[in-house]
Order: sequence, then C-alpha cells, then structure tokens
Amino acid sequence: MELRQMQYLLAIYEEGSLTGASRRLNVVQPALSQQLQKLEAEIGQPLFTRAPKGMIPTQAGIEAYEHFVRITRDLDTALNALSGDGGPVRGTVSIGVVSSAANNALGETLQKFTVKYPDVSVKVTGGYTGELQDQLRMSRIDLAIINMPPLKQDPRIVDIVKEDFCLIAAPDTPITGKAGLRLEDIETMKLVIPSQRHGLRTIIDRAANGEGLALSPSMEFDEMKLIEDFVCATDYVTILPPIAVNRALRSGRLKAYPIRPAISRRLVYQINPSRPLSAAAQILIDEIREDIIEFSYSLGNLVG
Repeated sequence: MELRQMQYLLAIYEEGSLTGASRRLNVVQPALSQQLQKLEAEIGQPLFTRAPKGMIPTQAGIEAYEHFVRITRDLDTALNALSGDGGPVRGTVSIGVVSSAANNALGETLQKFTVKYPDVSVKVTGGYTGELQDQLRMSRIDLAIINMPPLKQDPRIVDIVKEDFCLIAAPDTPITGKAGLRLEDIETMKLVIPSQRHGLRTIIDRAANGEGLALSPSMEFDEMKLIEDFVCATDYVTILPPIAVNRALRSGRLKAYPIRPAISRRLVYQINPSRPLSAAAQILIDEIREDIIEFSYSLGNLVG
C-alpha cells in the first residue's frame, strides 16, 4: 500500500466523486480508478459503490478513510517536527466550527493564513457542538471550535473568548429599555432564534428558565446568515452573540442592545487528547483565536 493510494482514497471520499477528486489532485480519472482498484484488491473488498450521483463509501471504505486520515496527519506532524524551525510549515488541518463562529469571522482569518502558509491545506466542517465533538472523537477533524456553557470545565478545552448575548434588531425597529433589556421584555417581541437542537438555544433557554420564563419564538432558524438577513429585513428581533452577525453590526445593518442579567457563552476550541496538534494546526488555531478576540473587543463598542 502506497501513501499515494491513501491520498487518492481520501480525495475520492471527501469529494464524493472521481471527477471532484481528479480536479482536486490534478490527476486524470483513469489513473485514480486504477489506483483505487489496486487498493481494493489489496484490502480484499470494495471501498466504494459506483452510483450515478458519485462514489458512495462502503463500510470498509468508511473505516479505511478514518484510518488513512490518522496516518496522513501523523506523517504531516512527523515531517514538520523533523524539518524543525527552518522548514516550511506544511500539511493538512481539518477543523470543525459552529456556525455562530464561522459566519463572517472565520473567512478573514483563513484568507490571511493561506497567504502566509501556502503549503498548508485547510478543511473546514460546519456543524452543531455535539456533532463536531463526535467527529473529533472519531479523529475526522483535528480540533473543534464550539460553544460551552460559562461554568463547564474540561482539560481538553481551551477558551477563545467569553461573549455576552445581545438583543439584535434592525436600526429602525423600535426598542424600549435599550440600556438593559430583560428576557421578560424580549419575550413579548417578535422573536426569531435558533431551534432547540442548537447549542446557542440551549444557553438561551437555560437563562430563561432561570428567570421562570419559557420562550416561545414564532420563528426558529438554525442558519446564522438566514437569521441575520431576516432580522435586517423585518421588525423581528433575535438573541445572539455579536460575533455571529459581526459584519451586519459593523456595517450598521443591525444594532445590538445589552441584556440584563447577562447571558454568556464561552467560545472554545477542543482537541483530542490522544492526538497532539500539528504545528500547522496550532498556528492556525492561534491565529483564529487572536482574530476572534479582536472581533469581540471591537464589537463591544457597538453594543448599546
């Protein structure tokens, strides 16, 4: 079995088709098919089912993918360690990010990172906190940027920033009590917030329950961009951390108002303790953390 064959399988699995893998690897499809057939012959069972819509991994294919991901990441880590400080940072970094951090804030960091570290390939997966933690346990991603309740402690978790939720509304939406809104005030407004499967909603509901309230929003959207656009265009309001809608706040399309008592979330990153971060992964998460802290600080001036 060759490293090249492992890389081909990873590309086919992640792209879902020979066409996509061929484009990504800059390798002609017949060569990909040939190497895949050799790999399947060596393993002794099919790794993919060929379907009209692409390549569907078999159970053996899924297991091979999970093993090959670990092997190639370990190799990247070893190469970076052996090259020392004098060599270029290289390898592949796979991160999972909750949408309330990925929306707007992450793109600018990745643009700068790819210019500084052209030999590093970055893969970003979106999802809910629980889903990303599952992927982390299965070693499908190197680290996960997720939401945590303010008091939860875990040695695998590193804080990025603590952020207070705000009432978010369009500038022309009339808001009374702007200096310090309470949840009981917001309860009577036209409200759109994430559904109960979302980590942010868990934090909101916990705060509401603490005040003897049960929020009943008329709209529930899990996509941050959809909430942002909807609130911009209507007289609905939402309850979100400012980072989730930071561009709209900075451009003046939305306004943020403080909530009292404060509702907070910890944005953190979590690692798999059995798999130390590669040099590339550590550099990337350090830059993401620095930029998110800067975003949070600057957005604090726009609240109120």
